[in-house]
Amino acid sequence: MRRGLSGNPRSIAMHPSFVSRPFGSEQGRFLALDLGGTNVRATLVELGGKHDVRVLDHRSFRLASTSGSTDDLFGPVADFLMSVLTEHGADGMGYIFAFPVNQSGIRSGRLTKWTKEFAFDGVEGQDVVVLMERAIRDRMDRDGDFRIRALANDTVGVLAAGAYLDPRCDMGLIVGTGANLAVAVPNDMIVRRDLPASVGNTSEMIFNMECGNFDGVDSIQTDVDRKLDAESDTSGQLMEKMIAGRYLGEVARLRVLEAESKGEGFEGWVGEGGDFSAPYSFTTEQLSDIIFDDSDDLTATAMELGRLGVATTTTDERRHLKEICVSVARRSAGIVAESIVATATYIDPGLNDEHMVAVDGSVFRGIPGYREEVERGLALTLGEGADRIQVCYLRDGSGLGAAVVAAVTASSRMEGG
Repeated sequence: MRRGLSGNPRSIAMHPSFVSRPFGSEQGRFLALDLGGTNVRATLVELGGKHDVRVLDHRSFRLASTSGSTDDLFGPVADFLMSVLTEHGADGMGYIFAFPVNQSGIRSGRLTKWTKEFAFDGVEGQDVVVLMERAIRDRMDRDGDFRIRALANDTVGVLAAGAYLDPRCDMGLIVGTGANLAVAVPNDMIVRRDLPASVGNTSEMIFNMECGNFDGVDSIQTDVDRKLDAESDTSGQLMEKMIAGRYLGEVARLRVLEAESKGEGFEGWVGEGGDFSAPYSFTTEQLSDIIFDDSDDLTATAMELGRLGVATTTTDERRHLKEICVSVARRSAGIVAESIVATATYIDPGLNDEHMVAVDGSVFRGIPGYREEVERGLALTLGEGADRIQVCYLRDGSGLGAAVVAAVTASSRMEGG
C-alpha cells in the first residue's frame, strides 16, 4: 500500500479514484451502471440528502459471452441502458467498471488488463468511458445528449454508498465473481504529488487497491493453487484466485482430483464424458449448496453430483467433498479478514477510530457462514480490537455507489478527465 500511494506499486496498484467519500447531503436522481461481470445491472437512485437513499428502479441482464469484439460488449450494454434512459429522467449517470483501470480523471480511465476470464478484443488500453458513451449515443435520437458524470471501480462504489449512509465507512469490499478492496486515504498519507484535489472533500481520496493481484500470497499457495493459476487465461490475480467466486468451485474440484490421484477417495468421479472432469464444471454456487446441505446422508449433494455425471457416490465421499468445500470457503474468508485488518491498521495503526467495511458480492452473501468466518478471522487477529471494525453487508452497494459518486461530482460541479 505504501509503494502504491507513492506511485511505485508492485502487486497492489492503489489506483486513485479522484473522488472522496460523500458528505451525505448530496441530492438528486442518478442512474448507475454496474459492469463488473456477466450480470450487468442498472439502478435508478433518488438521493434525498441527510443520508437518505431510495431505489426507484433496478434491472439486470446477463451477457451472452465473456469474449468477442468491442461491440459485442458495449452494444448489448447500451441497448440495455436505453431501455432505462428512455423511461426515466436522471440528473446524471455513474459508471462502475469493475476491472483494472488506469484512471486519469473522474470520468476517464483505460482498461489495463482483463480479469475474471473476460477477453473482449480492442478494449485493453482504451478509455472505457469513451467506448460506453459512443455506444449509447449511437442509439440515441440526438447527438451529444448524454454524458457519463463519473467512472468508478465497484469497490469505490460500495465504499461511497456505505459512507453516504454512515460516515464511519472508509473501506469498500467486493467478494463476488472477483475480489477487491477500496479505502479512503487522508492526504497526509498520499506520497504522490501528481494527483489533483479530489472531487468532493479535498482532504482525502478513495483508492481502488486492486489487491486481488497481491502476490504475497504465493507463500501459502498449494499445488492446487499453482495448477489453477498455470491453467488460467488471466495472468496474476493470485489472491483473487484464492478467494473469489470465479475460482472457488474450481479450487474445490481440483482438490477432489488431487485426492483421487492419491487414492484418497472419489474413485470414478473423473471419467471420460463426466462433467466433473471439465475445468470450471463445479461452480461456487454448487459449492455453496453443498455447504448448505445439512442432511445426514447429504442427499442434496448426491443429487447435485448426479447432475455433474457422478451417478454413484458413498456417504463418506459426499462428506469428504463437503469438508473440502467448507475448507475452501473458510480459507477465502480468512484471507479476506486478513486483508481488512492489513488495510485498517495501515490507515489507522492504533485503531483509534471506528471503521466500517461496506461489503457486496455473491460469495459474501451466498456462502453459508461466510460473514461469520470473516468476523471470526478479525477476532482471531485483533482480539478485542476487532470491535473497532464493523463489517456491513450492502446489497447492490456498487450500483448505489455509482449513483452516489455521480452525485458527488454533480454537487462539486467538477468533471475532471
